[in-house]
Amino acid sequence: MRRPSRKFSPRALHFFKVGWIGIIVVFCAGCQIKELTSAKVHIQQNDWDKAVIELEKAVMAHPENAEAQFLLGRGYAAQKRFANMNRAFDASLAASTRFELEIKSWRHQFFSEYFDAGVKAARENNFPAARDAFATAVMIDSKQPEAYKRLAGIHAQLGELEKALTLYRKVFEINPDDLEACLALADLHNQRRDYDQSIVILEQALRQNPREQKILAALASVYDCLGKSDDALAAYQQALQIMPENRELLSNVARMYLNKNDYQKALQQYGKVLSLDPDDFEANYNVGLLYLKMGENSQRSPRESGGQFQTETLHNFKTARPFLLKATTLDSLHAGAYFNLGVGLTRLGETDKAAEAFKRCDRLQEKR
Repeated sequence: MRRPSRKFSPRALHFFKVGWIGIIVVFCAGCQIKELTSAKVHIQQNDWDKAVIELEKAVMAHPENAEAQFLLGRGYAAQKRFANMNRAFDASLAASTRFELEIKSWRHQFFSEYFDAGVKAARENNFPAARDAFATAVMIDSKQPEAYKRLAGIHAQLGELEKALTLYRKVFEINPDDLEACLALADLHNQRRDYDQSIVILEQALRQNPREQKILAALASVYDCLGKSDDALAAYQQALQIMPENRELLSNVARMYLNKNDYQKALQQYGKVLSLDPDDFEANYNVGLLYLKMGENSQRSPRESGGQFQTETLHNFKTARPFLLKATTLDSLHAGAYFNLGVGLTRLGETDKAAEAFKRCDRLQEKR
Protein backbone atom coordinates (compact mmCIF):
# COMPACT_ATOMS: atom_id res chain seq x y z
CA MET A 1 0.00 0.00 0.00
CA ARG A 2 1.42 3.35 -0.96
CA ARG A 3 2.23 5.71 1.95
CA PRO A 4 0.60 9.09 1.47
CA SER A 5 3.07 11.98 0.91
CA ARG A 6 3.60 14.30 3.88
CA LYS A 7 3.07 17.96 3.32
CA PHE A 8 4.37 20.76 5.58
CA SER A 9 2.68 24.04 6.11
CA PRO A 10 4.60 27.20 5.14
CA ARG A 11 5.05 28.00 8.85
CA ALA A 12 6.57 24.57 9.55
CA LEU A 13 8.91 24.90 6.60
CA HIS A 14 10.09 28.25 8.00
CA PHE A 15 11.03 26.77 11.40
CA PHE A 16 12.65 23.80 9.69
CA LYS A 17 14.97 26.10 7.71
CA VAL A 18 15.79 28.26 10.73
CA GLY A 19 16.72 25.15 12.75
CA TRP A 20 19.23 23.99 10.16
CA ILE A 21 20.77 27.44 9.99
CA GLY A 22 21.15 27.43 13.78
CA ILE A 23 22.87 24.05 13.67
CA ILE A 24 25.28 25.30 11.02
CA VAL A 25 26.08 28.45 13.04
CA VAL A 26 26.75 26.44 16.22
CA PHE A 27 28.91 24.01 14.29
CA CYS A 28 30.99 26.82 12.71
CA ALA A 29 31.31 28.60 16.03
CA GLY A 30 32.93 25.48 17.40
CA CYS A 31 35.50 25.52 14.60
CA GLN A 32 38.92 27.03 15.31
CA ILE A 33 41.37 28.71 12.98
CA LYS A 34 43.74 25.96 11.91
CA GLU A 35 46.84 28.16 12.38
CA LEU A 36 45.71 28.94 15.93
CA THR A 37 45.23 25.24 16.63
CA SER A 38 48.68 24.50 15.24
CA ALA A 39 50.20 27.33 17.29
CA LYS A 40 48.75 25.91 20.50
CA VAL A 41 50.45 22.59 19.79
CA HIS A 42 53.79 24.40 19.42
CA ILE A 43 53.11 26.35 22.63
CA GLN A 44 52.54 23.10 24.51
CA GLN A 45 55.93 22.01 23.21
CA ASN A 46 57.40 25.36 24.34
CA ASP A 47 58.42 26.09 20.76
CA TRP A 48 57.48 29.76 20.62
CA ASP A 49 59.35 30.46 17.39
CA LYS A 50 57.13 28.08 15.42
CA ALA A 51 54.08 29.24 17.36
CA VAL A 52 54.75 32.85 16.37
CA ILE A 53 54.90 31.88 12.69
CA GLU A 54 51.48 30.24 12.89
CA LEU A 55 50.00 33.04 15.01
CA GLU A 56 51.18 35.70 12.57
CA LYS A 57 49.31 33.82 9.84
CA ALA A 58 46.26 33.60 12.08
CA VAL A 59 46.08 37.31 12.84
CA MET A 60 46.81 38.17 9.22
CA ALA A 61 43.66 36.33 8.20
CA HIS A 62 41.65 37.13 11.36
CA PRO A 63 42.96 40.35 12.99
CA GLU A 64 39.82 40.54 15.12
CA ASN A 65 40.62 37.27 16.90
CA ALA A 66 41.48 38.33 20.46
CA GLU A 67 42.97 34.99 21.48
CA ALA A 68 45.33 34.81 18.51
CA GLN A 69 46.53 38.38 19.17
CA PHE A 70 47.00 37.65 22.86
CA LEU A 71 49.04 34.50 22.23
CA LEU A 72 51.05 36.31 19.56
CA GLY A 73 51.90 38.96 22.16
CA ARG A 74 53.16 36.27 24.50
CA GLY A 75 55.18 34.78 21.66
CA TYR A 76 56.82 38.11 20.88
CA ALA A 77 57.63 38.51 24.58
CA ALA A 78 59.32 35.10 24.58
CA GLN A 79 61.44 36.41 21.69
CA LYS A 80 62.10 39.65 23.63
CA ARG A 81 60.35 41.68 20.91
CA PHE A 82 58.48 43.84 23.40
CA ALA A 83 57.38 46.59 21.03
CA ASN A 84 55.67 43.91 18.92
CA MET A 85 54.28 42.37 22.10
CA ASN A 86 52.56 45.62 22.99
CA ARG A 87 51.05 45.98 19.53
CA ALA A 88 49.63 42.45 19.69
CA PHE A 89 48.31 42.93 23.23
CA ASP A 90 46.68 46.22 22.25
CA ALA A 91 45.07 44.55 19.22
CA SER A 92 43.72 41.81 21.50
CA LEU A 93 42.22 44.39 23.89
CA ALA A 94 40.75 46.33 20.98
CA ALA A 95 38.99 43.16 19.81
CA SER A 96 37.81 42.02 23.24
CA THR A 97 38.42 42.47 26.98
CA ARG A 98 38.50 38.70 27.40
CA PHE A 99 42.27 38.59 28.03
CA GLU A 100 42.61 41.92 29.84
CA LEU A 101 43.62 40.47 33.20
CA GLU A 102 46.10 38.07 31.62
CA ILE A 103 47.67 40.89 29.60
CA LYS A 104 48.08 43.05 32.73
CA SER A 105 49.63 40.13 34.57
CA TRP A 106 52.12 39.31 31.80
CA ARG A 107 53.10 42.94 31.33
CA HIS A 108 53.68 43.28 35.05
CA GLN A 109 55.79 40.12 35.12
CA PHE A 110 57.99 41.17 32.19
CA PHE A 111 58.30 44.74 33.52
CA SER A 112 59.31 43.56 36.99
CA GLU A 113 61.91 41.19 35.57
CA TYR A 114 63.75 43.93 33.68
CA PHE A 115 63.21 46.64 36.31
CA ASP A 116 64.71 44.41 39.02
CA ALA A 117 67.62 43.56 36.71
CA GLY A 118 68.24 47.28 36.24
CA VAL A 119 68.23 47.90 40.00
CA LYS A 120 70.70 45.06 40.54
CA ALA A 121 73.04 46.27 37.78
CA ALA A 122 72.94 49.85 39.10
CA ARG A 123 73.75 48.61 42.60
CA GLU A 124 76.80 46.88 41.14
CA ASN A 125 77.76 50.09 39.25
CA ASN A 126 77.24 48.30 35.93
CA PHE A 127 75.58 51.34 34.40
CA PRO A 128 75.49 50.20 30.75
CA ALA A 129 73.64 47.01 31.78
CA ALA A 130 71.34 49.03 34.04
CA ARG A 131 70.59 51.41 31.18
CA ASP A 132 69.63 48.55 28.86
CA ALA A 133 67.44 46.87 31.49
CA PHE A 134 65.55 50.04 32.45
CA ALA A 135 65.11 50.98 28.78
CA THR A 136 63.49 47.59 28.18
CA ALA A 137 61.26 48.04 31.24
CA VAL A 138 60.09 51.40 29.85
CA MET A 139 59.35 49.76 26.51
CA ILE A 140 57.28 47.06 28.19
CA ASP A 141 55.20 49.50 30.24
CA SER A 142 55.47 53.16 29.28
CA LYS A 143 53.15 54.29 32.09
CA GLN A 144 55.53 53.56 34.97
CA PRO A 145 57.25 56.82 36.05
CA GLU A 146 59.70 55.03 38.36
CA ALA A 147 61.32 53.27 35.38
CA TYR A 148 61.76 56.60 33.59
CA LYS A 149 63.35 58.11 36.70
CA ARG A 150 65.75 55.20 37.11
CA LEU A 151 66.70 55.31 33.45
CA ALA A 152 67.18 59.09 33.59
CA GLY A 153 69.42 58.70 36.63
CA ILE A 154 71.58 56.15 34.80
CA HIS A 155 71.93 58.43 31.76
CA ALA A 156 72.99 61.22 34.13
CA GLN A 157 75.58 58.91 35.72
CA LEU A 158 76.95 58.18 32.25
CA GLY A 159 77.10 61.89 31.43
CA GLU A 160 74.26 61.64 28.90
CA LEU A 161 72.51 64.74 30.20
CA GLU A 162 70.27 65.43 27.20
CA LYS A 163 68.77 61.95 27.38
CA ALA A 164 68.31 62.31 31.13
CA LEU A 165 66.52 65.65 30.67
CA THR A 166 64.16 64.14 28.08
CA LEU A 167 63.27 61.27 30.40
CA TYR A 168 62.62 63.48 33.42
CA ARG A 169 60.30 65.59 31.27
CA LYS A 170 58.48 62.38 30.42
CA VAL A 171 58.03 61.72 34.15
CA PHE A 172 56.35 65.13 34.46
CA GLU A 173 53.95 64.21 31.66
CA ILE A 174 52.89 61.16 33.66
CA ASN A 175 53.00 62.78 37.11
CA PRO A 176 53.43 66.59 37.27
CA ASP A 177 53.66 66.46 41.08
CA ASP A 178 56.73 64.20 41.21
CA LEU A 179 59.05 66.08 43.60
CA GLU A 180 62.01 63.75 43.09
CA ALA A 181 61.92 64.27 39.33
CA CYS A 182 61.58 68.04 39.79
CA LEU A 183 64.71 68.23 41.96
CA ALA A 184 66.65 65.94 39.63
CA LEU A 185 65.67 67.97 36.58
CA ALA A 186 66.72 71.21 38.30
CA ASP A 187 70.03 69.61 39.27
CA LEU A 188 70.68 68.58 35.66
CA HIS A 189 70.13 72.17 34.54
CA ASN A 190 72.57 73.26 37.26
CA GLN A 191 75.17 70.86 35.90
CA ARG A 192 74.71 72.49 32.50
CA ARG A 193 75.00 75.91 34.21
CA ASP A 194 71.51 76.67 32.96
CA TYR A 195 70.57 78.24 36.29
CA ASP A 196 67.73 80.37 34.94
CA GLN A 197 65.87 77.27 33.73
CA SER A 198 66.52 75.59 37.07
CA ILE A 199 64.96 78.56 38.87
CA VAL A 200 61.87 78.41 36.62
CA ILE A 201 61.35 74.73 37.51
CA LEU A 202 61.96 75.19 41.24
CA GLU A 203 59.83 78.33 41.59
CA GLN A 204 56.95 76.59 39.83
CA ALA A 205 57.33 73.61 42.17
CA LEU A 206 57.48 75.95 45.17
CA ARG A 207 54.16 77.54 44.21
CA GLN A 208 52.60 74.08 44.38
CA ASN A 209 54.54 73.07 47.54
CA PRO A 210 55.24 76.31 49.46
CA ARG A 211 56.48 74.48 52.58
CA GLU A 212 58.70 71.90 50.92
CA GLN A 213 62.14 72.48 52.41
CA LYS A 214 63.93 70.45 49.73
CA ILE A 215 62.68 72.81 47.04
CA LEU A 216 63.58 75.85 49.15
CA ALA A 217 67.08 74.50 49.78
CA ALA A 218 67.60 73.71 46.09
CA LEU A 219 66.33 77.14 45.09
CA ALA A 220 68.60 78.81 47.64
CA SER A 221 71.57 76.91 46.24
CA VAL A 222 70.84 78.16 42.71
CA TYR A 223 70.46 81.75 43.93
CA ASP A 224 73.78 81.26 45.71
CA CYS A 225 75.46 80.13 42.47
CA LEU A 226 74.09 83.20 40.70
CA GLY A 227 75.44 85.50 43.40
CA LYS A 228 71.95 86.45 44.58
CA SER A 229 72.98 86.23 48.22
CA ASP A 230 69.95 87.99 49.68
CA ASP A 231 67.52 85.72 47.81
CA ALA A 232 69.59 82.67 48.78
CA LEU A 233 69.66 83.62 52.46
CA ALA A 234 65.91 84.28 52.48
CA ALA A 235 65.21 80.85 50.92
CA TYR A 236 67.55 79.08 53.37
CA GLN A 237 65.90 80.82 56.33
CA GLN A 238 62.44 79.93 55.06
CA ALA A 239 63.53 76.30 54.81
CA LEU A 240 64.95 76.45 58.34
CA GLN A 241 61.57 77.54 59.69
CA ILE A 242 60.26 74.19 58.46
CA MET A 243 63.33 72.12 59.42
CA PRO A 244 65.01 74.04 62.28
CA GLU A 245 67.43 71.20 63.10
CA ASN A 246 68.62 70.48 59.58
CA ARG A 247 72.41 70.67 59.86
CA GLU A 248 72.97 71.26 56.16
CA LEU A 249 70.59 74.21 56.15
CA LEU A 250 72.15 75.63 59.31
CA SER A 251 75.62 75.33 57.79
CA ASN A 252 74.51 77.06 54.61
CA VAL A 253 72.93 79.94 56.51
CA ALA A 254 76.09 80.25 58.63
CA ARG A 255 78.22 80.33 55.48
CA MET A 256 76.02 83.06 54.00
CA TYR A 257 76.51 85.20 57.12
CA LEU A 258 80.23 84.43 57.05
CA ASN A 259 80.41 85.69 53.46
CA LYS A 260 78.66 88.86 54.57
CA ASN A 261 81.24 89.26 57.39
CA ASP A 262 78.41 89.06 59.91
CA TYR A 263 80.47 87.01 62.34
CA GLN A 264 78.07 86.97 65.25
CA LYS A 265 75.17 85.57 63.25
CA ALA A 266 77.48 83.07 61.59
CA LEU A 267 78.70 81.90 65.01
CA GLN A 268 75.11 81.57 66.18
CA GLN A 269 74.25 79.22 63.30
CA TYR A 270 77.46 77.17 63.60
CA GLY A 271 76.76 76.90 67.32
CA LYS A 272 73.43 75.24 66.50
CA VAL A 273 75.22 72.81 64.19
CA LEU A 274 77.68 71.86 66.95
CA SER A 275 74.85 71.40 69.45
CA LEU A 276 73.47 68.77 67.07
CA ASP A 277 76.84 67.24 66.17
CA PRO A 278 79.92 68.30 68.16
CA ASP A 279 82.14 66.41 65.69
CA ASP A 280 81.05 68.31 62.59
CA PHE A 281 84.35 69.24 60.89
CA GLU A 282 83.10 72.25 58.90
CA ALA A 283 81.47 73.79 61.96
CA ASN A 284 84.55 73.33 64.16
CA TYR A 285 86.89 74.62 61.48
CA ASN A 286 84.77 77.65 60.63
CA VAL A 287 84.10 78.60 64.27
CA GLY A 288 87.85 78.52 64.87
CA LEU A 289 88.39 80.58 61.73
CA LEU A 290 85.74 83.11 62.81
CA TYR A 291 87.32 83.66 66.23
CA LEU A 292 90.71 83.96 64.55
CA LYS A 293 89.37 86.67 62.24
CA MET A 294 87.68 88.48 65.10
CA GLY A 295 90.91 88.36 67.07
CA GLU A 296 92.87 89.84 64.18
CA ASN A 297 90.22 92.50 63.64
CA SER A 298 90.28 93.50 67.30
CA GLN A 299 94.09 93.45 67.25
CA ARG A 300 94.03 96.07 64.49
CA SER A 301 91.59 98.17 66.44
CA PRO A 302 92.68 101.71 67.47
CA ARG A 303 91.82 100.75 71.05
CA GLU A 304 95.03 98.68 71.14
CA SER A 305 97.73 100.39 73.20
CA GLY A 306 101.44 99.77 73.50
CA GLY A 307 101.30 96.63 71.32
CA GLN A 308 99.68 94.70 74.13
CA PHE A 309 96.74 92.38 73.48
CA GLN A 310 93.43 93.76 74.55
CA THR A 311 91.30 91.36 76.59
CA GLU A 312 88.92 90.86 73.68
CA THR A 313 91.75 90.03 71.28
CA LEU A 314 93.30 87.48 73.60
CA HIS A 315 89.90 85.92 74.29
CA ASN A 316 89.22 85.45 70.57
CA PHE A 317 92.57 83.79 69.85
CA LYS A 318 92.24 81.51 72.87
CA THR A 319 88.72 80.58 71.85
CA ALA A 320 89.83 79.80 68.30
CA ARG A 321 92.54 77.34 69.39
CA PRO A 322 90.41 74.37 70.64
CA PHE A 323 88.11 74.52 67.61
CA LEU A 324 91.00 74.54 65.15
CA LEU A 325 92.81 71.83 67.10
CA LYS A 326 89.71 69.64 67.01
CA ALA A 327 89.35 70.30 63.28
CA THR A 328 92.84 68.84 62.71
CA THR A 329 91.87 65.70 64.63
CA LEU A 330 88.61 65.32 62.74
CA ASP A 331 90.40 65.66 59.38
CA SER A 332 94.13 65.08 59.68
CA LEU A 333 94.59 65.66 55.93
CA HIS A 334 93.16 69.18 55.84
CA ALA A 335 96.13 71.49 55.26
CA GLY A 336 94.08 74.63 55.88
CA ALA A 337 93.15 73.52 59.39
CA TYR A 338 96.85 73.12 60.32
CA PHE A 339 97.77 76.45 58.73
CA ASN A 340 95.11 78.39 60.64
CA LEU A 341 95.95 76.55 63.84
CA GLY A 342 99.55 77.69 63.31
CA VAL A 343 98.35 81.27 62.87
CA GLY A 344 96.33 81.12 66.08
CA LEU A 345 99.20 79.61 68.07
CA THR A 346 101.56 82.26 66.72
CA ARG A 347 99.20 84.98 67.92
CA LEU A 348 99.22 83.36 71.35
CA GLY A 349 103.01 83.26 71.40
CA GLU A 350 103.21 79.45 71.25
CA THR A 351 105.83 79.52 68.52
CA ASP A 352 107.10 75.93 68.81
CA LYS A 353 103.61 74.46 68.47
CA ALA A 354 102.88 76.92 65.68
CA ALA A 355 106.00 75.81 63.79
CA GLU A 356 104.93 72.17 64.03
CA ALA A 357 101.45 73.02 62.71
CA PHE A 358 102.97 74.90 59.76
CA LYS A 359 105.24 71.92 58.99
CA ARG A 360 102.25 69.60 58.92
CA CYS A 361 100.52 71.99 56.55
CA ASP A 362 103.56 72.06 54.23
CA ARG A 363 103.87 68.26 54.17
CA LEU A 364 100.21 67.86 53.25
CA GLN A 365 100.50 70.41 50.45
CA GLU A 366 103.59 68.67 49.06
CA LYS A 367 101.65 65.40 48.77
CA ARG A 368 99.02 66.97 46.52
